[in-house]
Amino acid sequence: MEQYFDVIVIGAGHAGCEAAHAAARVGAKTLLITMDMNKIAQMSCNPAIGGIAKGQIVREIDALGGAMGRVTDATTIQFRMLNRSKGPAMWSPRAQCDRGKFIWAWREVVENTPNLHIWQDQVRRLLVDSSPHGGREGAIATGVETYLGMTFKAKSIVLTAGTFLNGLMHIGRVKLPGGRCAEPPSLELAESIAQHGIRVARMKTGTPVRIDARSVDFSLMTEQPGDTEGRRFSYMSSPDSSSALPIREGTKSFASRKLSSTEKSLEYSNPSSSMVNAPSLIGRTEGRSSLPCWITYTNEAVHERLRAGLPDSPLYNGQIQSIGPRYCPSIETKLVTFPDKDQHQLFLEPEGTSTNEYYLNGFSSSLPIDVQIEALKLIPAFRNLEIFRPGYAIEYDFFDPTQLHHSLESRVISGLYLAGQVNGTTGYEEAAGQGLVAGINAARHCTGQEPLVLKRDEAYIGVLIDDLVCKGVDEPYRMFTSRAEYRILLRQDNADARLTKIGFDMGVATTERLRYYEEKAEAVRRIIDFADNESVKMNEVNALLESLGTAPLTRGCKLMELLGRPQLTFRNLSPALPRLQAFLQNIQERREEIIEEAEIEIKYKGYIQRELEQAGKMHRLEDIRIRGRFDYSSLQSISTEGRQKLMKHDPETLGQASRIPGVSPSDINVLLVLLGR
Repeated sequence: MEQYFDVIVIGAGHAGCEAAHAAARVGAKTLLITMDMNKIAQMSCNPAIGGIAKGQIVREIDALGGAMGRVTDATTIQFRMLNRSKGPAMWSPRAQCDRGKFIWAWREVVENTPNLHIWQDQVRRLLVDSSPHGGREGAIATGVETYLGMTFKAKSIVLTAGTFLNGLMHIGRVKLPGGRCAEPPSLELAESIAQHGIRVARMKTGTPVRIDARSVDFSLMTEQPGDTEGRRFSYMSSPDSSSALPIREGTKSFASRKLSSTEKSLEYSNPSSSMVNAPSLIGRTEGRSSLPCWITYTNEAVHERLRAGLPDSPLYNGQIQSIGPRYCPSIETKLVTFPDKDQHQLFLEPEGTSTNEYYLNGFSSSLPIDVQIEALKLIPAFRNLEIFRPGYAIEYDFFDPTQLHHSLESRVISGLYLAGQVNGTTGYEEAAGQGLVAGINAARHCTGQEPLVLKRDEAYIGVLIDDLVCKGVDEPYRMFTSRAEYRILLRQDNADARLTKIGFDMGVATTERLRYYEEKAEAVRRIIDFADNESVKMNEVNALLESLGTAPLTRGCKLMELLGRPQLTFRNLSPALPRLQAFLQNIQERREEIIEEAEIEIKYKGYIQRELEQAGKMHRLEDIRIRGRFDYSSLQSISTEGRQKLMKHDPETLGQASRIPGVSPSDINVLLVLLGR
């Protein structure tokens, strides 16, 4: 039996859900294929969204019209803004979520997205047509076959199979085929793709033990509460706003592409949905439970027991040969890498509001079960430990991301898009960001439109994809703020300013979302204008300035100049300046969010301008296209390594070439000379 779609998405993890939601929002008839509808967007590892640089990605997904931020807000049980002691470029939101509710909130999204269909099954192989097309040779993805005997045809395929491609789990010397605990692997799909020339390799990741809270002595641990400020990820579910984005957002069909821009922005609900009158989690932000996390430490007795088990560790007995994550190491890797350290910090994190299951962050392990339990019982808080399941490692196939275009379409198989861990990344947020871009571009591919490519100064998602395509991976890729050279431009507070208009133009972000951003932008502009024009007298603020340890004024100045001092904020200046206080109180909605962004724009104006100028210089290199213009093997004036890397990657632009490891600045200068630049 055959069925036809515009876009097929394989896998309903974080990448797959965002890809399917985005493709359908753009207007493509989309099919999402998943092994288990009850595990859509499963948090396979820790039950948290965001973190350092990852939180910025979630806000970018939200600004573009994706759903991860709203789903997170609907299921948050603790929220924290990390790195508040540093500058705003480093601030990163993070939320603990209720794992079970997260799945059902995402399922509510995908089941109620117009144009999006779901099929529960496992894909056996990718269908590829390698015959010439219109005088053009090259493989083209045409559909998939499933284990239930179904054939689905489509113009674009998005592969988001996570750790399931030939997945193999390790617990001590025990090896179990699986893509996740108690879930079968995909054993034929990777081979059906690799046979067409896409390079495949193996990676390894792991997850910790899950603990029964009833066996834990919390009095022997340090409580880690969440923030009390009521922050959220989504710009559309701000706690001090009466507006919330409805779950059933409107979607434009391909048939409407010839309508006017006004007509195309019309939105509608899905009247045929059987859940149309069901209560929605999405958009509700008040009344959330806030549960603390807990901190404890390993000790030398724990380490001795773990070391005794190392001969049975798959990481050290030769059982695992694949690449593991450097920045999220297992507890046994920590012991080997840092032999002189007498303790390691552990975080005990709740899995939900109505479960006793806790996640032990910092204790990923593939040691035998008895070693894990015996070692943990040597920690005082865990002396009566009971667990639900042990930690384990998992090996899986991934594909070389340097064989991708920046649209995430394969260079080898046209119409095939890859997103998430199949590209060598790790993390829910990195996967979701790729999925959103892949879904948009898969839908645009169906109608011959230019793909969405986010630049490095536009989004962390742009940095992520550019790193994958230009540099490749030699370990599971994880996003950090240090990877972004324009991080003062890529703050978590201004993702809507950077990306909402792009998301709207792509057809993913709604008219309401665009209006919501424009209202905020206007409010920010008014505050900055006020600060630029408001005069401050010495007698108004000098007493306050001295109390805050900053020099008093020797003359009057503009409020803008005063706010340049690090000790001063709108909040602590308001009591001394009644005109400022009255002005800020006129902001009725999202006051704290708006004031914070205006203040950052004022305080960091010089840094922002400098990065904008640097980005402008890089854009000039991005505009110089070089693919097909050089025979690199014949360019003897370029270093040997540079020639080899340029031949391997075949970059589209000179900017991309400049970011390939091994291509030196002098190599770029040679290319500029040869181009007459």
